[in-house]
Amino acid sequence: MKHIIKKGDIVLIITLLVLSFIPEGIFYLTGNDASIDRTYAVIQVDGKVYKEVPLSGHHGTDMISIDTDKGHNLVVIQDESVGITEADCPDKICISEGFVSKPGATVVCLPHKVLVEVKSAGGDEPDVIPAH
Repeated sequence: MKHIIKKGDIVLIITLLVLSFIPEGIFYLTGNDASIDRTYAVIQVDGKVYKEVPLSGHHGTDMISIDTDKGHNLVVIQDESVGITEADCPDKICISEGFVSKPGATVVCLPHKVLVEVKSAGGDEPDVIPAH
């Protein structure tokens, strides 16, 4: 009987698999931890900055009520994360997005033109869009 996979092939495959995880380890050790330490939330209404709130070191719960001619939103800062917990828009997708805390993450209420974005104070934001 002929062996299709040889011992050397298995060693090569295992070596390549181990090497493929090295970039992930480097990004985890250098990128994520450094940028999360100095984060803040930028709340925009109709494309204009409404308020900036520091997230790093924030403890407790703060509420920011946004009332415009388009509707009502309640932005909640809870510990080091931010989210929209109340909205009178018809679909309420912004509420289901939950709380976010990593730089680049956003919560959006399109009918009311409200955008909540987490940014890094050091300017070292990652060049990726996080997927859920």
